[in-house]
Amino acid sequence: MSENQPLVSIMMPVYNGIDTLELATNSLIQQSYANWKCIIVNDGSTDGTTEFLNGLEDPRFLVIHFETNKGRPVARQAALDAAEGEYLAFLDADDFYHPDKLRQQIALLEKFPNVALVSCGNACYDADFNLETVRGCGNGVPKIYQFGGKLTCALRTSVVRLAPAAKIAFNAKLKHAQDTDFMQRYLVGKQYISMPQVLYYYSEFVSVTGKKILKTYYYSLIHHSSLLKHALVPNLKAMLVTIGKAAFTAVALPFTGVNFFLKKRGRTPTPAELEDYKEVSAKLNIHGKA
Repeated sequence: MSENQPLVSIMMPVYNGIDTLELATNSLIQQSYANWKCIIVNDGSTDGTTEFLNGLEDPRFLVIHFETNKGRPVARQAALDAAEGEYLAFLDADDFYHPDKLRQQIALLEKFPNVALVSCGNACYDADFNLETVRGCGNGVPKIYQFGGKLTCALRTSVVRLAPAAKIAFNAKLKHAQDTDFMQRYLVGKQYISMPQVLYYYSEFVSVTGKKILKTYYYSLIHHSSLLKHALVPNLKAMLVTIGKAAFTAVALPFTGVNFFLKKRGRTPTPAELEDYKEVSAKLNIHGKA
């Protein structure tokens, strides 16, 4: 482990994640950046997750067990409270990292001390680990953005500076979209970088249902209403757009199916992205798990 690498804590809430935890944790062990600590909060799992986590031998994993399910925002807050070091990253228990994710993002944070967050693109895969879409990529080269109320990235793909992040609490009332709420409050008045590379692999086509999409719209309205005092016009516009999207989705969903809406969120992966994913798959033995 290099003494020149600042410590990054990685937040991982999990509830009944036995089917995917091995892949998620292995993607951390395979990181080219070695100085990390992963705080895994077991949110009252009943499926073998507890036994798997207790069997982790790498000392960089810190496991917190909840006896009962308390919900994702509470689990996230427990991980945030236990985080140490200079940076904070995020990984859901049913997703995984590109082996070079942390190294590339932390290099940019070290290079640009005024930047508060660095995000990357995420590729979304199906139940057979085939890539379906790519989204959240920056344009061309890494570009510095001034936050103006509208996000072009996601918290799950990001690395942030821990000191200012630790001053912000996750909203326990938001069962969905608490990550977006946290991220927007963190970014007020700050700059961030959106990388063009795909470095995060997201189980969107496995874990996201139509019901979850509709719930996300509901919690998005709560989130934007709480930000009206900070930026009235953009958040009011966002609320109106969200209402329109929710109404259309509710009407169309029974006829189109959930994949129709998920595919509209992203674009088709490029040949280069598919080739890179092939190399990542081989390193993590992904298709052997399908």
